[in-house]
Amino acid sequence: MARHSWVQVDLDGLRNKLKRRGIRFAVYEPIQNAFDEDVTRVDVTLPRPERGCTTLTVADDSPAGFRDLADAYTMFKESYKQTDAAKRGVFNLGEKLVLALCEEATIETTSGSVRFDSAGRHIGRKKTDKGSVFTGRMRLTIEEWEELCGAVTLLIPSVPLCFNGQLIPARKPVHEFEAVLETVLANDEGELRRSQRKTTVRLYEPLTGETAMLYEMGIPVVQTGDRWHADVQQKVPLNMERDNVTPAYKRDLRVAVLNAMSRKLEAEEAPKPWVQDALADDRVSGEAVHAVLDLQFGENHVTRDPSDLEANHRAVAEGFAVIPSTAFSREAWGNIRKHGASLPAGQVTPTPKPFHPDGKPLETIPEEKYSDGMVRFERYARWMALRLLNRPGLSLKFARAPGWPPQACYGDGKLHVNVARLGKEFFAGTLHGRIEKWSDLLIHEFAHEYESNHLSENYYKALTRLGGKLARLMLEEGYAEAVPLTP
Repeated sequence: MARHSWVQVDLDGLRNKLKRRGIRFAVYEPIQNAFDEDVTRVDVTLPRPERGCTTLTVADDSPAGFRDLADAYTMFKESYKQTDAAKRGVFNLGEKLVLALCEEATIETTSGSVRFDSAGRHIGRKKTDKGSVFTGRMRLTIEEWEELCGAVTLLIPSVPLCFNGQLIPARKPVHEFEAVLETVLANDEGELRRSQRKTTVRLYEPLTGETAMLYEMGIPVVQTGDRWHADVQQKVPLNMERDNVTPAYKRDLRVAVLNAMSRKLEAEEAPKPWVQDALADDRVSGEAVHAVLDLQFGENHVTRDPSDLEANHRAVAEGFAVIPSTAFSREAWGNIRKHGASLPAGQVTPTPKPFHPDGKPLETIPEEKYSDGMVRFERYARWMALRLLNRPGLSLKFARAPGWPPQACYGDGKLHVNVARLGKEFFAGTLHGRIEKWSDLLIHEFAHEYESNHLSENYYKALTRLGGKLARLMLEEGYAEAVPLTP
C-alpha cells in the first residue's frame, strides 16, 4: 500500500466538527484565494436557502486562474503561498474544509475544471477564458446563512467585491503605519519558520454594531475589542483553524498601535485592557506612556509616595491626581518610571521631615537671637500647647529656611516655625495685634496632634474643636492674665 493512502478523511465527521466552531470560513476561504491572485473584481452569490440548501458561488477575473487544481483537494500540499508573506494561507487546508461543508462542488479555471459529487472527484477539460469560478452546494439553516452574509460585510476588500448583487462598501483607513511583526514563511526545504518582518498596518473605524477585529489583508481573523480594526498587510501567524493568534502576537500588535496612535487616543480609551496590555510591554514608547497617563489622570498627576504620606495629601490639595499603586501592573510601573511619566508625590509636593531620622535638619536660630516678638510668640505657643493639647513640654524652634515651603511644621510635641517664610512682620507689634494670625497658624499646626492628613474629616474636626476650646479658655482664664504680655 502506498504511503500516501495511509490516511483517510471522513468528510461527514469533519463537517460536523467544523460547524461546531462556526462556518464563516466557508465564504472567507474562496474569497481570500481570489484576493491572492491578480484580480480586479470578485463576485460572490449566496441565495437564501430553500428547503435547507443553497449554492455559494465565488468568481474572479484573474488572468492566470487557479494555478494548480490539485491544490483544491490535496491537504498540506506545498504551495507557492508559503514563501510569499503577501499571500494568505500556510497549511493549504482552507479549500478542503470548504469542500467538507458541500454536498457537491465545482472549480472551473483557465487550466481546466474539477467536480466533486457523491460519486467522487472528476477532472474535466472545461476551461474559463480568464479567472476562476468556485461553486459549492451546501446545506444551511437560515441562521447559518445569515451568519455567512454578516461575515461578508466584515471584509475589507482590496478590490471591488460584489455580494448578491451589492457592492461591499470600501473603507478608508483612519491611519496606517509600518511595524515589525511576526509572520510565517517556508524555507527552501518547505519547512515553516516564524520570522520578524516589517509590514504595513492599516487601522479602520469599526462600523455601528461592529467589535474591533484583527484582520489579515482584509480578512477578519478574531475579535480583539480594541479601539480600531487592525488590518495587517502580511501573513499573520494563525492557528490551524485560522481563527486566532497567540496572546504574544496580539500584544505585539497592540504595542505598535499604541505607539502610533497615542496622540489620537481619547480619555475614555486610556484605561481599556488593550492599552494597559501595551503599556506593560518594554517596547512601548515614552510618548505613549506619557499620553496614556495624561489621558487617564489629567495633565497634573503624581504617583502615590509611601515614603511621604503627607505629600500625597498635599498633592491632592494642590490639584494633583495621585495615582494609586494598584492602578497599573508591575511591568507598566517599570515603564512609567523608565520614561519619567509621573513623579512620586514626595518629589513634586514634598513635605518637611525635620523630625524624621532621615530628614534633612533645618537651620535654626539660637535663643539669644530671638526678637521680642518671637519670645512673645513662643510663650503663647507653649500656653496653647499646654491648655489645648495637654503638652507641658512643647519643643519649639525657629528656623531660617527660605527654601523650605512650609510656614511651620508640627509633630509629636515638636514645633518648627519658619521665620524666613512668615517674615518679620508676623512677629512685630503687640499681642492684641498679632493674636489672630498667631492663633490661626498654631491651630492649623496643633490639629496635626490628631490627624496628619489635611483633607480628612478628622483633621477638620480637630481644627474646629481646638478653635472652640481656645475661645472657651480665653473667656474663662484670659490669656493676658495667665501669661505676661511682655518678655
